[in-house]
Amino acid sequence: MLIKSVISYKEALEIVKKHFKPNISEVSLINSLNKICGEDIKALISLPYFKSSAMDGYAVRAEDVRGASETNPIILRLVDKEEIDEGEAKKVFTGSPLPENADSVVMKEFCREDNELVEVYKTVFKGENVREIGEDVKKGELILKKGDKIRGFHLALLSSLGVRKVKVYDLTFGIINTGDELIELEEFNINKLNHKIVNSNLFLLSGLINELGFNYKYYGIVKDDPEKLKDVIKKAIDEVDSLIITGGTSVGERDYSVKVAKELGTLLIHGVNTRPGKPFAFSLIKDKPVFLLSGYPVALLTQFELFIYRLITKRKKVKLPLSRGVASELGRLDLLRVKVYDKVEPLRIGGSGIISSLIKSDGYLLIPENVEGYEKGEEVEVYLW
Repeated sequence: MLIKSVISYKEALEIVKKHFKPNISEVSLINSLNKICGEDIKALISLPYFKSSAMDGYAVRAEDVRGASETNPIILRLVDKEEIDEGEAKKVFTGSPLPENADSVVMKEFCREDNELVEVYKTVFKGENVREIGEDVKKGELILKKGDKIRGFHLALLSSLGVRKVKVYDLTFGIINTGDELIELEEFNINKLNHKIVNSNLFLLSGLINELGFNYKYYGIVKDDPEKLKDVIKKAIDEVDSLIITGGTSVGERDYSVKVAKELGTLLIHGVNTRPGKPFAFSLIKDKPVFLLSGYPVALLTQFELFIYRLITKRKKVKLPLSRGVASELGRLDLLRVKVYDKVEPLRIGGSGIISSLIKSDGYLLIPENVEGYEKGEEVEVYLW
């Protein structure tokens, strides 16, 4: 049977955007790692916020040591005060603030200290071995954009700027996997194989959700029983922000997920013109978004990527020529798994259940709905996993 209500990806995306909006919460900086930033963050101060030495050595005025060399050392008075005058130098260490009037630092290996004097054997130019105010970050500079993933180096910079708390996207998903054919990993016996398959979609989904810095609650495998599925959905919808149900999204006799979602709430989408991932559905139950995704892992990943991941954050991308031409169909969005070398190599692996194709790919290429394909050698954008 065919899904009769198929709509374009663009139409479907607008519907999901309208109803799927992550919460924003404030967390301590140390707890923001790997979460998605929920606000634009600008520097409130410059960094460094004082002029400092980039080396161990002696702070000087560059004009006082002009012409200094091993055969023509220049002798300066060594002082320990907040301001130096003509003919004076102050001993400094890496990170030390520069005294007033000093504009450069001579590295200690080019100097010799003798009581209250220092001999300088090297000329320096103005600003040499000095970290200027704002050299790293200028006040008002954008540090993180809303939707950026917060990484360890962000924490280092934000802490240096005095940021203690960060607003981040915050969501808890419920996961329900359906299908008589599924078993939990703990039930799998390699020495006694049967016609059941491990519920790998739990691990795929939990990984994707964790990548976004979100939480999830697992409600187990629900067999192909609509009444049982109703009971689990009713329980889950009160405990999470959004629900993901896998399997039962087509129109077969035992595909109950969409039917149950329609009975319990408002079905907004059933069928999107994408490949893979056409049997995508989206509904509202108690005003909470419910994503009904395919039971096939590759189709599931495609649907999660197109309707959840890309609404939360952006993947890095590269632009390279295609190693061979690829065809599509007008009106349909295609997601192709690819390898990236000096060119983009579309994988010759079909099937929405071929999990290994995800491992073998570096990312994906999108062929938009208004394009019939790309020619060999044409430059395309690849989104990297």
